[in-house]
Amino acid sequence: MTELERLLHRERRRLVALLARRLGLSHLALAEDAVQTACLRALQHWPQQGWPAAPEAWLFRVAERAAIDLLRAQQREQPLPDGDDSTEPSHPAHAAASAAPEQRFAGELDDDELALLFAACHPILPPASQVLLALRALAGWELAQLAPLFFSSEAALAQRLARARAQLATVPLEVPAGTELPPRREAVLTALSLMFHEGQRAAGRLGTGVPSGRTTDALRPCWEAIRLARALAAHPAAGAPAADALAAMLVLHGARLTGRFDADGDLLPLPGQPRDRWDGGLIRLGLLHLQRSQRGQQLSRWHLLAGIAAEHAMAPSYAATDWAAIVGYYETLLRLDPSAAPRLGHAIALAEAGSAERAQALLTEWLPQVPQALRAHALAALARASQRLGDTDTARKWLDAAIAVAPHEADARMLARWL
Repeated sequence: MTELERLLHRERRRLVALLARRLGLSHLALAEDAVQTACLRALQHWPQQGWPAAPEAWLFRVAERAAIDLLRAQQREQPLPDGDDSTEPSHPAHAAASAAPEQRFAGELDDDELALLFAACHPILPPASQVLLALRALAGWELAQLAPLFFSSEAALAQRLARARAQLATVPLEVPAGTELPPRREAVLTALSLMFHEGQRAAGRLGTGVPSGRTTDALRPCWEAIRLARALAAHPAAGAPAADALAAMLVLHGARLTGRFDADGDLLPLPGQPRDRWDGGLIRLGLLHLQRSQRGQQLSRWHLLAGIAAEHAMAPSYAATDWAAIVGYYETLLRLDPSAAPRLGHAIALAEAGSAERAQALLTEWLPQVPQALRAHALAALARASQRLGDTDTARKWLDAAIAVAPHEADARMLARWL
């Protein structure tokens, strides 16, 4: 990835958020298209003509003009922002139609990207559509990238996205504040969790021999998800114990990213990760968020996922992990969220905690219904359970099956190394 591509990748989310605020959040899809146009023009012109003095401001002004052109082409009577082409473009931080953070009321959102997330998670939409729209707007990912996160197909996601946008066309989209924030919080927390997860997956898909800079770029959504989660947890109106719990989970996972890849950029499974490369400062920060999350009375799935992450982060070695505690977390979690990912995690923890026979039975019964995106992981979990039971031949059979359906070459390589 070139320096220009890194800049565009880094600035895209903020530009969409700023432009959506400037034009009105009902024009969210149009803001996405306009920013994409600005990025394409930068790729076309900057390599030949040189970089502008203020690249971010240039991108914002071009995106703003493209948005106005699109509005005029659609013949909509909308109030358009004033623009003077003869003047130097202002920095986009000053272009947003919003007050400075110190001038806001405590119930308002002063982070444009966090505001975009809450605006996209409109209660008129089903929860899954809120999360889809939020990720699409904030991260700009293609449907092919989003489909595995929703255990869905691209076609089904496209239909869901179209329905969501049609529903939103009937209501005024504004940045929520005060009492409007809490009802949208759970969808925002889910979006941030998936944003981190996909960033980690994208870095793992880069493959062998990838320069460390490309891995760093791919992990950028992980760090952005952590930043937004911590900002949400600190917000006086939108923050809550569940927000601190999510922040704890993401920070603790983030602490392990430095040991997640080997020198060639390939994925390392948890047993093979060098724990001396984990970030001790982030582990302490994650545990602090976990402590803060305990101030409330309501137990959320984020508390349980953060507890699992803490057990892994605090264990001095893989063998010393308190798997019995992790099984307990998962069993409580399944009462709140009996979806596919917790079911798989529960089975894996059972096998490691000494109940491999029970794990094998649960996985074998569940295998026909496992979502395709998790099938390789479920087969690998069956291999691990068989290995724990001393049945090496069966473990090899399950591993071969897992490699055959691995969603990406990087996953297949990791499984092949185990084999």
